[in-house]
Amino acid sequence: MNRFGKLFPCLPPLALAIGSMPALSHDSTLPVYLPESHAPAGIMADHLHRQGEWMLGYRYMRETFSGLYSGSQKTSTAAAGHAGYAMVPTGMTMEMHMLDIMYAVSDSLTLMFMPQTMSMDMTMAMTGTGHDHTGGMDAMNAMGGMNHDMTMHASHSHGTGDTVFAGLFRLADTGNYKLHGTLGVSAPTGDVNLKNADGTYVHYGMQLGSGTWDLMPSLTYTGGHERLSWGAQTSARLPLQDENDSGFSFGERYGATAWSAYRLADWVSVSARLGYTKQHDINGHYNGPHNHASPSDLQGNYGGEFVDAALGANLVPQSGPFAGVRLGVEWTSSVSAHYNGYQLGRDDGLNMSLSYAL
Repeated sequence: MNRFGKLFPCLPPLALAIGSMPALSHDSTLPVYLPESHAPAGIMADHLHRQGEWMLGYRYMRETFSGLYSGSQKTSTAAAGHAGYAMVPTGMTMEMHMLDIMYAVSDSLTLMFMPQTMSMDMTMAMTGTGHDHTGGMDAMNAMGGMNHDMTMHASHSHGTGDTVFAGLFRLADTGNYKLHGTLGVSAPTGDVNLKNADGTYVHYGMQLGSGTWDLMPSLTYTGGHERLSWGAQTSARLPLQDENDSGFSFGERYGATAWSAYRLADWVSVSARLGYTKQHDINGHYNGPHNHASPSDLQGNYGGEFVDAALGANLVPQSGPFAGVRLGVEWTSSVSAHYNGYQLGRDDGLNMSLSYAL
């Protein structure tokens, strides 16, 4: 089974949700609902609605990580051990479930509300050569102990994540292209105080939220001609506080992405996308007991620069009981990456969106 096939069994049960948009195309005869009028499933805040229109949507994201990297090079457990680490991460899975609720106050202003839940699992392995000055062995035993192949289940996190509120405002609409800005704020509703059984904090990346109020601006351009459409978006996530209640803050994140889509039939379009992300490492430090046994315990081993590619499809029935219900799926894969410090490598991922507007 290929990578894409392995991801689909992880799709959650489909829930009914909402979304449709006016055309970006200039065909002489257009379908009632244009599949390419929404961006690929991995893009959020990509469109506005008509005055008085509601959209209810559901989004799912799954990312997997494996292999140990330093900078742009794959490295080994032994190398991490010689660098002083007693254990290293061997794999991680992260899943996000999000509601995507939109309401158009006017044709030029749409409000958006996005609560979410997060789930993360990480496995660890002993290096055999490293050492921990902060009781890391006791922490490992408390987190589940070792099995015969020297691999352990190190941590699991699940619960409410941060909640995003945003306004999307139209800047231009010429008929040939559209431009809008988004000003969003992420509220720190996700827990950043999760701890291991021995009372030490879990790895920074296993906390459910940022713990800080974050500003989330973006600028989105879309255009189209006949069956072809295209778009680009720049975005950022900027912490508005120096530290959260646990003593740290995640670094600033900047992103840019561009895509193109082609309508194969009235009910389906296919897309290709390229994205760039730059993430700074963590600021501050846990203000309570924590370990330094693993790269994931140290602030400098977070962030980096990443380029990803994605292939996707948007589907929307034109008639019948599900007319106007939109389904977007997108498979993502890493093209290049430069990691700060020692980190797990980025594997393939899956984005899904389901929506309907009225």
